[in-house]
Amino acid sequence: MPQRRKTIYDLASELNVSIAAISRAFNPNSKLSKEKRELILATAEKYGYKPNKMASRLSMDTFTIGVLNFSYIKPFYSEIIDGVMAAYNDLKDYKIDCDLHNLQRGENTKEEAIEVLNYFLEKKYNGVIIIGIYEGWIIDKINQLSDNGIKVVTVQYDLSNSKRVFSSLSNYNVIGDMAAQLCSMLLRGVTNRKTVMFTGNKVSPIHQMLIEAFCRGAKKYNFDIVEIYDTQDNPKVATEAVAKAFSEHPDIAAIYASSANSLPICRYLETIENGKQLAFVASDVFPDLYPYIENGYIDATIYQEPYKMGYVAFDKLYHLLVDCEMPARPLMSTPRVVMSANLSDYR
Repeated sequence: MPQRRKTIYDLASELNVSIAAISRAFNPNSKLSKEKRELILATAEKYGYKPNKMASRLSMDTFTIGVLNFSYIKPFYSEIIDGVMAAYNDLKDYKIDCDLHNLQRGENTKEEAIEVLNYFLEKKYNGVIIIGIYEGWIIDKINQLSDNGIKVVTVQYDLSNSKRVFSSLSNYNVIGDMAAQLCSMLLRGVTNRKTVMFTGNKVSPIHQMLIEAFCRGAKKYNFDIVEIYDTQDNPKVATEAVAKAFSEHPDIAAIYASSANSLPICRYLETIENGKQLAFVASDVFPDLYPYIENGYIDATIYQEPYKMGYVAFDKLYHLLVDCEMPARPLMSTPRVVMSANLSDYR
């Protein structure tokens, strides 16, 4: 019969020391005499005892993770933040703090975002999560944080040319191809296969990948993309872009919106006679979109699992700090097709 594995309580009882002393012995920076540490470690090795690192956190100093969200589309990024906070709530009993700063593009500035990162650096936080930033200026800030011993994780953008430790993303090449296949299926048996794409901000690496993947898919599935309109992740620009698209191409047969900035398109379709007859593939799932999915203006939307992106980023960063477990990078959530039939599963 196999012998029962020794626990932290067994070691503490045998050595007549506290449980906290056992935990501290495995932390080289903790205050414990050399003799006591050596005795505890020797006894642990004798019995093959290995500490539960999450449990041992209870006797250590608190870790702090700073989170900066600097983004455009609130419905999408609020889900990422919900995921981050859910992971924090699951782990907060293990000596971890979360300092969240939400900034809105168009209302807040790049300089304000840099101020937040400088604050994280000044406070010497253990880890930092950066959400929604892709511009070149962030590279230097990530590298500066990393050079000062702070683990940096990026969400939605990989930034592989920086010193970030890993990224939490969705699979944008797969999303673009899924959108193309969905458009092709919706246009099956239709002579007119003219399609327009409304993208987010074209300077974003994500939207560049989505454009390239959707264009490759159009060739593969044999339909024409007559125009790609940049909505700049701005509802006002999207409103102007959709009116322009139907003015320039009145015979549009299908639409793909690659960002959550799709409500202006939905509202325009409500004003035209054949709005429900057009094939429309959107992105993401949020309450304002529900009626358009239920009423048939949107045939399908591709959900990127932003909640999972946020949850995984915080959870994996915590375990990297505590257990030195480096996840495979980048971490990718699984895009899913949502229609009226399964919308209730995503509410």
